[in-house]
Amino acid sequence: MAKASDLTRYDLIPSQNSMYYMFKFSLHKNVMQIPTSVTTDTRLDIDTLKRAMKIEVARNDSLRLRFFRTGDSIKQSFLPSVPDREIPVVAFATRQEEEAYLSADAQKSVRFLRGETYRMVIFTNCEGHTGIYFNVSHIIMDAIGIGVFYADLFAVYDALANGKELPPPLERYEDAVKDDLAYLKNEKKYEKDKQFFIDYWSNHGKPFYAGVHGPDLLLKQREKYKDPDLRVPDAYDLVHDKCDILRLHVAPEQAQKIFNFCRETNNAPENVLLLGMRTHCSSINFRTDDTLQIVMCSRRATLKTKRMSGCLAQPLQLHTVIPEDKTFKEALEIMFSVRAQLYRRADFPYMHARKLQMDILHYRNSQGPSCMMFTWLPLAFPETNGIHFTFRSHNPGRYIMPMYVFAVPTLEDGGMDLYYLYRTSYITKEHITALHSNALRVLMRGIDDPGVTIGELLDEIS
Repeated sequence: MAKASDLTRYDLIPSQNSMYYMFKFSLHKNVMQIPTSVTTDTRLDIDTLKRAMKIEVARNDSLRLRFFRTGDSIKQSFLPSVPDREIPVVAFATRQEEEAYLSADAQKSVRFLRGETYRMVIFTNCEGHTGIYFNVSHIIMDAIGIGVFYADLFAVYDALANGKELPPPLERYEDAVKDDLAYLKNEKKYEKDKQFFIDYWSNHGKPFYAGVHGPDLLLKQREKYKDPDLRVPDAYDLVHDKCDILRLHVAPEQAQKIFNFCRETNNAPENVLLLGMRTHCSSINFRTDDTLQIVMCSRRATLKTKRMSGCLAQPLQLHTVIPEDKTFKEALEIMFSVRAQLYRRADFPYMHARKLQMDILHYRNSQGPSCMMFTWLPLAFPETNGIHFTFRSHNPGRYIMPMYVFAVPTLEDGGMDLYYLYRTSYITKEHITALHSNALRVLMRGIDDPGVTIGELLDEIS
């Protein structure tokens, strides 16, 4: 194996720096990992699955990343090969035993600076079906990268198990790292994107923090700071960062209605789902027309990047003002327009955009106008030789933001799961279920009648 000193060392790219920032300034280091699992509806051959994982490490270079401290910065290298890891194999007698085991690991920090960038467990559930649990550092993979990993791993397994040729190799994440570092050296492009964000934060006023928990936190801090015009509270608490996760299912008929509407109107599911959630948050926060949510952009727009694992995602701050006289259709157009402008600048480092926001709007580090981050994850896998897969996300135990919502289609029934990862210090399950219920009410009503106004929708859910 090559010596570490002989390997090319790269700086972190902006997507990785966003994740490292969470790690660096958090007391609890499990904030920067993504624990997930995929369960099949059959029993797989364990030895073949282990062979498939060995091949996957060789063809998925993000699994061979290693990180080093060099002074005050972090460097990374791609190892040409790594020693075989013994993958634990566990059999669970009950669902409770499975949940307890996986939850315990999900909340144990992945030590990426000590060579442990991920942990993997092969398990058999109480029904005798095989599953894979994968807890990975966010600095080497984002959610889409995890989806690429699972899909490729099972494709390799299928080839081995059925005597077929291996699928085409994945694209190299190292190429994306080089491209992103080159962008940072492109002064003309960087400065043009920077000017966009200067204008973005300068010309639209201060956003309003419309929390899913209502205005109580904001009202308390208006009193604390003796500032009746305060619009954004200190919602980022590095101490009280305990979180829980709630999975709520969207029935197939409702999910298909949303998906069909998206196809017919050329809308992204995240755009539509966020409008429903945004409307609920407005209804419990003085019916504000001004909200901001963070949308996670996968930055996989080319065929090459779609076949690449790794961490490429960037948070984008979607600040929209939607008056009550706007129709459901017009509100979607406003959100689409702002989202499209942000997506065109998705290569600009989030941490730089955040710093511009703080400087221009005079925010403290603990202040952020977004009450949620949202991701659309098309991670449901089609069947492979009759094998069906079920995806699950697990609770990492700690989280830096108030809430993270991600939506995943469920191919087994044509529905959709929404995972709500939320800070328990001021958000409750009741807050989440109200958000979920009202968002769906808004969407069903708006899809049936795109001419309904936002004001009418607010009247119906208030």
